[in-house]
Amino acid sequence: MTNTNQSITGHQIREQNLLTIRKALHKAQIATISQLKESTGLSVVTINKLILALLATGEVHENGYMTTGSGRPATAYKFNATYKLMLIVSCYKRGGHDYAGYSIHDLFGECIERREELLSNIHTDEFRIGIERSIERYGKIAIIGISMPSDTIGGRVASAIRHDPRSKRLAKHLENRFHVPVFFETDINAATLGCHKRYPDHHYVSGLVLVPGRAPACGFCYQGSLLRGKDGMAGEVRFFPMYNDVGVLPTEPQQADELAQRTIRAVMCVLNPSLLVIYSESLKSGIADRLKKKLGSEAEVALLPKIEINERIRDDIVSGMVTLCLEKLAKL
Repeated sequence: MTNTNQSITGHQIREQNLLTIRKALHKAQIATISQLKESTGLSVVTINKLILALLATGEVHENGYMTTGSGRPATAYKFNATYKLMLIVSCYKRGGHDYAGYSIHDLFGECIERREELLSNIHTDEFRIGIERSIERYGKIAIIGISMPSDTIGGRVASAIRHDPRSKRLAKHLENRFHVPVFFETDINAATLGCHKRYPDHHYVSGLVLVPGRAPACGFCYQGSLLRGKDGMAGEVRFFPMYNDVGVLPTEPQQADELAQRTIRAVMCVLNPSLLVIYSESLKSGIADRLKKKLGSEAEVALLPKIEINERIRDDIVSGMVTLCLEKLAKL
């Protein structure tokens, strides 16, 4: 029987080896051939061939010499973090207003430029000009990640965030317009992933948006990966029965505080995260202490996670989107 995969096996192996070298150089930033051999397990002959290919594309630069263990200087190779750039568009609320943040990042995740604009309505047309302006200024943008709050939008964009079949059509439409890959993510999913980067020792992290007057939202991250349900949906805590089909946290402070505590208890009892970060600008301070006093059993006390109250969701959103962009670029 003829093996139909034989004709592509060599190419597949080379691409996998290239990916291995890219990851090793990305992690080390600067390395010699012998150091790459030690970190990847590839042969010197293979690494030399791959390095020549990466030099030709500009993904790697020579960076002088380094002294090896034998004392002889060897050529050092530096990962070119600006070979490709990432554009992240993050939509978020602050002080009751909607903003679009635009940030350009290199392949180390370092921010090259950052700005924000006040939005009148969260919709792709609102930030089209901002995206075009970024692409004009930075010709090496290789991917666009767009993060939005799922409770303030509808139609095609909401469909895209849910990752259902309609999302592919919208993403394709935007890719044709901007000529680079485009993907969507919810603000809370991105923020939860960004929070995990700040607390890598916590393997199960939940992020929870609790803002009076807004629908609550929850994200889950396990060992550095987002957890999703059917059609990409997960964390629809606004449908908990205690919200009585209204689906938003009350604006009255005491009512908001009580419902927020019930929401936290439900999340921690069902999911049992080791860390729960609550994104809110206006909840009463000390909610974690008030919650702990209400726990009625030792079992529920044991379920109580580390709780962080965070007023700066955008920082974690951008951090999480950087991670998602890098994951997607590695697969292109």
